[in-house]
Amino acid sequence: MGTSETDACTLRHLLTSHGNDTLTTNHSSSNPMTNEDAIKFILDEYDFDSRSVGLARMFAMEDIIEYDVEDWSRMPISAGLAEFVEHCRQANEMTIPKIVDQSEYTPLEVEGMLNSLSETMEVVMLAMQVYCDIQEKIREKIQ
Repeated sequence: MGTSETDACTLRHLLTSHGNDTLTTNHSSSNPMTNEDAIKFILDEYDFDSRSVGLARMFAMEDIIEYDVEDWSRMPISAGLAEFVEHCRQANEMTIPKIVDQSEYTPLEVEGMLNSLSETMEVVMLAMQVYCDIQEKIREKIQ
């Protein structure tokens, strides 16, 4: 599945799981940005084929739908980053037990698993940076 197909699936999932009305919520009459505008901005401006950007977009779009773009843009950036920590925790819980039971694996296989875990953590850290950038840019557009 290509990036645009993934984005379309993500948007469809967000729409169906939260209802179409949440996409257009806008509490402020002075702010023309709707949730839908914010999601389109994310999809257009952050159209890079990388795991970190895809992860950041997914978290940002979910948060916009959940909290509304105006409320989300006023939230401290650190509030949104908590989800990334949980994502890392879950990835570690799936991977570390496999590594600990080294009797089943050769040293080369263990090294491969550790490298994979390291790469996953790097993707998450880069996604956190992109998420912050998305929130800052949307905040600037709203102000």
